[in-house]
Amino acid sequence: MTAGAHRLAATTPTGPGLPAAIFDFSRGKQALLTVAQPALGAVLALAGLPSWRVIAIGLPAACAASFALYALNDLLDRKVDARSLSVGKSLAPAHDVDTAFVRHPLASGVLSLRVSVAWVAGLIVVAVVGTALLNPLSLLFFAAAVATQVVYCALRSVTYWKTVLSGVMVGFGGLAGWVAVAPLRWSALSVFVFLACWEIGGRNIVNDLSDLESDARVGIRTVASVRGEAAAARAATAVAAACLASTALL
Repeated sequence: MTAGAHRLAATTPTGPGLPAAIFDFSRGKQALLTVAQPALGAVLALAGLPSWRVIAIGLPAACAASFALYALNDLLDRKVDARSLSVGKSLAPAHDVDTAFVRHPLASGVLSLRVSVAWVAGLIVVAVVGTALLNPLSLLFFAAAVATQVVYCALRSVTYWKTVLSGVMVGFGGLAGWVAVAPLRWSALSVFVFLACWEIGGRNIVNDLSDLESDARVGIRTVASVRGEAAAARAATAVAAACLASTALL
């Protein structure tokens, strides 16, 4: 048993089962909320609800894509997450919408690497098949989101400007939903801008504020860990204001 698993056992007598660990590996609560992003793109593209066929194919594909992207983040960040947990990052913070049972189950030793890789691969297959059935261009945007996630993780200790990539990735999700039901138009750019600003100012920078201490200790470069809490708060406020303004274009 790893040190992370020992810490988990000290806080939860039996620990989460495999389904619960997999759910949190994909940050299930946040992932289910994230399905709204391609759904928003589809609804705005049509100015109404998609057909039942699109919903029947698109909803499982969007869920698989969302779960896969969050799980891929934890898979690629497993080593730095383990270091963060070792320096005091909470395993089960009460305030964290990403966590239902345990934070970073792979890094904490609750979930094996083999199961984690198989889970991510399976989700990607489901997402690829579903998006390809709707529109191959939608599959292209999903692939772009995956590539952006990989680069984002690679820049974890390089620059805090990686937060922009988190917005780009979420924006790609909205565009994937748009092209699944309608041709790409310039008006789709408003969906991309809105979702990107929402992710950067409403989630990414704010989430980094809550992890400031552990991020600083392990060398993760975020706006909060490099420029300080006040600068991060101002940045989040400015981008959130841009997000609000961008709704006028939707």
